Amino acid sequence: MVDAETAHSLCTGLHRYLCQHDCGRILLATCKKSVLPFLQPDFVIELLPDKAVVHRNGHGISALTSPMRPMVSINTAVERFAGGPGGGWRGPEESLDDMPLQSRTGQRIPGASVREEFQVSVGLDECTAAVSKAFDHPFDGSIKQKCFRLKPEALSFSWSIGAIIGPSGSGKSTNLKNFGQGLPFQWDPAKSVWDQLPYGDKKKLLEAVTLGEAAARRSYDQLSAGERSLAQLARSLCSNGSVITVDEFTSLLDRHRAYQVCTKIHPFIMERGIQLVVAGCHKDIADWLRVNWVFEADSGELLQVQDFTVGSPPPRIAVSFEVPKIDLVMRRLETSTRSRNIFASHFEAHHYMDGLLPTGLYGQLIRTTSGELVAFHAVSAQPGQIHNAMRESRLVVLPPWQGYGIGPRASTLAAELIVASGMRLFCKTSQEALGSHRSKAPYLWRPTTTNGKPMTASLSEGFTRKRKREAKRLEGGSARHEGDVVDNIDVEPPVFDADCVACVRERDGVRRAGRPPKHTCGRAPKAPLDNDIAHRRPVVRRVCYSHEYIGPGRHQQKGPVEDVNEEELKASTMLKLMTTEQIPEMAEIVLV
Repeated sequence: MVDAETAHSLCTGLHRYLCQHDCGRILLATCKKSVLPFLQPDFVIELLPDKAVVHRNGHGISALTSPMRPMVSINTAVERFAGGPGGGWRGPEESLDDMPLQSRTGQRIPGASVREEFQVSVGLDECTAAVSKAFDHPFDGSIKQKCFRLKPEALSFSWSIGAIIGPSGSGKSTNLKNFGQGLPFQWDPAKSVWDQLPYGDKKKLLEAVTLGEAAARRSYDQLSAGERSLAQLARSLCSNGSVITVDEFTSLLDRHRAYQVCTKIHPFIMERGIQLVVAGCHKDIADWLRVNWVFEADSGELLQVQDFTVGSPPPRIAVSFEVPKIDLVMRRLETSTRSRNIFASHFEAHHYMDGLLPTGLYGQLIRTTSGELVAFHAVSAQPGQIHNAMRESRLVVLPPWQGYGIGPRASTLAAELIVASGMRLFCKTSQEALGSHRSKAPYLWRPTTTNGKPMTASLSEGFTRKRKREAKRLEGGSARHEGDVVDNIDVEPPVFDADCVACVRERDGVRRAGRPPKHTCGRAPKAPLDNDIAHRRPVVRRVCYSHEYIGPGRHQQKGPVEDVNEEELKASTMLKLMTTEQIPEMAEIVLV
């Protein structure tokens, strides 16, 4: 019940996991042939109407022991990076307005949705606590998620069929409830599906949902997963309400069967004169169902469709084990404001950090050749720290595109462009996969002094603590730092004497709570104060992976770029980094 991109990413991760772990023999059943190149199974049994055909994987034992990732290529239209005032990426601009929601012509309705925050709570068990360590904010069991809610007044025009499209977790079902979605029907296992359809012309109803009469004569428990979804659809169409809602519309069907359902159910709805709202993860249903409006749940955009021709049927897909290719395009975003807005609207919910964005954020957008959003990469300046240097500020790959190595490729590509422009790039992350990837490539990424050490508090976390201390100080209470724990027992915040008389910033004997005094006179107390007991005991934090890019730069030039031999590049760079005693040994390895 996921879209094609998510299914491909899921199968890629499953294939890699099965290659690294001994899970025995696993048999999977699916109606989606497009996942086979990503899954790389040993064999496939294709069930045809009159026979069964066995297809064996021609990649041999290599596909079963070592992961075979899809081949990813990122084509960049960015030319270089310019530093200083008015600087940023140089090259063709990227815009989200040049791609419609669907292939149909229509009118975008501005202000059709509002972003609301939903909160749920979960139990804090051992597994949940371990997973929460990957995030940059304390986790107390409550989860906040922002989703776009469609405004009812935005649908002021006349309509018959509408569609809510979006990936899993984007708020499709939440928006569907606004149209009066009822509870799912509880099927009686002792009766057939036919007997539980309260509709006059049952044959016409079953024909509209493409469910055979023979299948309808069986009980609901005896049907397959796809047939159950069709039976549930038929039961929903029996409603007497003015608006019928269907969740996960055709999500469990192969796309050819979904095409048939959409083309046959449209005249059924128009004849009855009712309104139908469907929600699903496949965008093709909007074209095949000939909807009047489409609401994209993950972006909050509403499109009033003005083209009602039937979309083209899906192409026939043959069983194939060929390693898939993913072609992507990277373009720059025009301004820092544009970069911050696009990050906040499309990528912020998928980033592991919960912090403030830099004012000077220079972003790049990565999309497929068909216009699908894939990833976001941005750098920012380091004022007052390192001259002529940038730092990687945000790197987000959307969930349906994770597992292909797109993040490390995008980061390296941006680093090549910055180095070619005569600048330096520093990257700091607590994401283990990304940090390990850089550590395994010392010929491209050089560890800094903070690499492998616990990460300090983020900027937003520091500001939050400061605001809490200031609020408690104004209220006359104590202001203890979060995380000040001694053997899991909370202690009162230590109280320190005021600055010494020699300090310029003397405070007339005022005592300060929560932190030691700052001596501006250049001297410090010879011995710790008596009440300074285990002050600011270090909190266990995740490991920080900090690197500087030292690989070659990429100059944008006309004509084809010559391929770089990665092994030669690795060997030559390693020789530059090694000491004189290590060079003979490395040279012998290179020769071998």
